[in-house]
Amino acid sequence: MQNVLNQFKPQVAAAQEANLEVANLALSQVERATELALEVSKQNAAFARSQLNAVNGLKDPAEVFQFVQGQLEAAAKHAAAVAAEAFELSQEFQAELSDLAESHFDTNHAEANKLIVQALKNAPEGSEAAVAAVKQAVEAGNKAVAEARKSAKHAAKLAKDSVAQVKGKASAAKPAARRRG
Repeated sequence: MQNVLNQFKPQVAAAQEANLEVANLALSQVERATELALEVSKQNAAFARSQLNAVNGLKDPAEVFQFVQGQLEAAAKHAAAVAAEAFELSQEFQAELSDLAESHFDTNHAEANKLIVQALKNAPEGSEAAVAAVKQAVEAGNKAVAEARKSAKHAAKLAKDSVAQVKGKASAAKPAARRRG
């Protein structure tokens, strides 16, 4: 019984280590998001101060209209910049989490293949056909995993490129001029 428990200790330790890595990654993401929120709050306070100072200097309705229009444009640009930074932050987190998961998957996959090969070496005599079938199945599984990984990376790249295109078009777009009726 103790021998069986000792066999599982490395897997349990590896799972605990992986969980700790994910937790640390999540905490670092929370830290980055908090820093972003603090920076945005500081910028908002400075923006509000500049607005108050500018309002004090307004003299006629035309200046008020221009001021409001300028503030709306500035607020829209600021909101777009914050959204872009938050999006980039989430993309970084997703990439880091994906890399972490991929490295753990690779380690576990290699370990599983090693255990299968060891088990096949200890197969009883007369089971050569079964061993060959298992080897073929493992090989096919490994190829399927490689293809799935390749497809997933390609899909992720396409999605990232699409987001970059949308982001580029959104930043290049100008707000439509208002018509006077």
